[in-house]
Amino acid sequence: MKNSYVSLNNHYYSVPKEYIGDTVELLYDGDTVEIYHKFRHITTHRRDDTPFTYSEKPSHKLSGVLHEYRIRMDDIYRKACEIDPVLEEYIKRVAVAKKYPVQAVRSADGILCLVERFGHDRVVLACQVAMEFGMFGYNELESLLVNREDEKYHVQMEGQAPELTPKHRNLRGKDYFNSKNVDKNDK
Repeated sequence: MKNSYVSLNNHYYSVPKEYIGDTVELLYDGDTVEIYHKFRHITTHRRDDTPFTYSEKPSHKLSGVLHEYRIRMDDIYRKACEIDPVLEEYIKRVAVAKKYPVQAVRSADGILCLVERFGHDRVVLACQVAMEFGMFGYNELESLLVNREDEKYHVQMEGQAPELTPKHRNLRGKDYFNSKNVDKNDK
């Protein structure tokens, strides 16, 4: 995808928008990253090796892709807050954990869709469980919901022990083995 960034060691540096789609060259050392286009210096950034984060300059006027993601995330935060403040907090933590805007937007959109699929109460409870265990992302939250970990956690928090053995008419109880089979096997 063409955008206003170049990547060095998974960190993204902005370039002026007129260079979108053009090939640029990077010269870097331990402190700076210099960006050239056809042997002409176009910008310099302080070097940052934090992966999946961005170094931007306001003079580059990056209204493009990243700006659209920011607007989209603000819209997602608003929708999440309307549903529940816990959901909003969880999505904000997902956005911080992802650090890459495309991933953050996709995860957040997916999480909002989980509300329709599993219901408000379950998703909010799953968000609380996920935050407690430091699990941030769509896949993590969906896994909690599909495996009903949110309900198991809720039962444990209420002080009720979950039933470990399901009730089924073909299951034999402890009395069956203690009485009938012991006498027959001894003979």
